[in-house]
Amino acid sequence: MIKSALKVYGFLFLFIPLALSPLLSHTEKELDLKLNKVLEIGRKDLMFASITSVCEDDGSNFYVLDRKEHKVFKFSKDGKLILFFGRKGQGPGDFQQPNQITYSLKGQIVVADDLFNVSFLNADGTFINRIHLDGRLGLGYIGEELFYAWIWRPEDKRQVVVDSENNVVNTFFKISRGSFSVSVPDSSGRLVMFNYAPDEYAPSLLFAHSGRYSAVGVSDRYEILILNEKGETVSTVQREILPGNISKKGKQYFVKDIYEIGKRRGWPKSVIRKIVKIIPGEKNYFDCVLLSKQHVFVFRIREDVSDEEAPVLVDVFTLEGKFQGTARVKIKPIFASEKFMYFVESDEEDNLFLVKMSYKIRS
Repeated sequence: MIKSALKVYGFLFLFIPLALSPLLSHTEKELDLKLNKVLEIGRKDLMFASITSVCEDDGSNFYVLDRKEHKVFKFSKDGKLILFFGRKGQGPGDFQQPNQITYSLKGQIVVADDLFNVSFLNADGTFINRIHLDGRLGLGYIGEELFYAWIWRPEDKRQVVVDSENNVVNTFFKISRGSFSVSVPDSSGRLVMFNYAPDEYAPSLLFAHSGRYSAVGVSDRYEILILNEKGETVSTVQREILPGNISKKGKQYFVKDIYEIGKRRGWPKSVIRKIVKIIPGEKNYFDCVLLSKQHVFVFRIREDVSDEEAPVLVDVFTLEGKFQGTARVKIKPIFASEKFMYFVESDEEDNLFLVKMSYKIRS
């Protein structure tokens, strides 16, 4: 699967003036997104194995979830390590495949695990309780008793909101299986599903959360729903623009990747041909949505999908859904708060580090 690279070396600037490239159409309102580096963590005293999710508390302390280490690291607002907690396991305070960390309205740390668990902890790392949501994937926190998930169905996968008893209380967008996979019978006649889902064109279900609000959407449709802590839709983020086309160069890029992955995984040639055949003519609109207390940030697919160093356009909206304009960044942040954006980067030796940047948006 092709993923946007996070390998960006320290000497690169994350902000690029809009005048440098004609990526914006004449109908776009240009925004100046000013980023200033505040601190960097991870290359000297602390080494991260992975950085999967970040959140901030009311005191501007921030928390970094390391999925591979099964740990949460708590830092002061100026980057001093305060404590860390968590380990791999199934006991109280343990994690199995932690994927998302959130600071709740009650001042608790909420860690959502890919293996159907949501753990609640105090800000000092002490365990409070855990909720098991069997069969729910991609878990995320929405409110005290409500959680985001997506579920498999025979024909598709769909976004849902579930309560603490694992009851589905709302449903949203869905993705058909045929848009990202092909099925081929094996020697016994049983259908085997092969997946190839690059963010650039295979639709993906997206979720984001900050404070009292969450966002749900699907990447091939420019319609993002903003939910309150009760799971109710309070606004809609939309743009009347067309998706970008996949160029001949872009298609060759995907075809090459499909053949390389197929060879590495031992896929039958029939599978490779079928996966190549479902490459569409258009890209998705976006592949990441983030919320702050004031804004919705929608990160669009790069114009040249084969150029991982190309700038990323970001559409900025109010939480009420009013379009503010379009800016650009060098790479997508992993988290945005009221004043800061957090970026995951890696150095020449592939060591991960976290960069915290202040930001201002100007028309």
